[in-house]
Amino acid sequence: MLNLLTRLGAIVMLRLGPQDLPPGRSTLLICIALYVMVTAISLAVREIEGNPILALLIAIAIPLIAARALLAWRKRPERYPQTLSALFGTSALLSGISLPLSQAAGNEPSMVLALMLLLIFFWSFSVDAHIWRNALDIAFSSALALTVILFALALFLITTLAGPL
Repeated sequence: MLNLLTRLGAIVMLRLGPQDLPPGRSTLLICIALYVMVTAISLAVREIEGNPILALLIAIAIPLIAARALLAWRKRPERYPQTLSALFGTSALLSGISLPLSQAAGNEPSMVLALMLLLIFFWSFSVDAHIWRNALDIAFSSALALTVILFALALFLITTLAGPL
């Protein structure tokens, strides 16, 4: 487990790619479990008005579907487990880092905490783009555009179907 977390940390730092994660479904299941755990905690402490379970299911479904479709389109279906492991695992790490900062910030965060949270938010776009770039063998700019589109789609579907976050 420590080896997996170390590799996920290296992906967050853009030093490794999804191809450097252990292949197989067990790694994927561990990364999804980490993501679900951190996201569930985040949704619980924020006390959102909408349906948090539906929001979590949508947040899981979009990468599952997008990765399957995009990797099939690029004729690289064998990269599916490692790509998803990287997406879910790095998201869990970044969310885990931002969770205590969000709690410390409260309703009116200090300028420093707000900037740190904003930095993590934008860094997560870079990390996802890095993962997509490696998985799909595309330019970073294309991967960043894809990341933004997938984020917008997820946000739209979650707020439309599960309610406001």
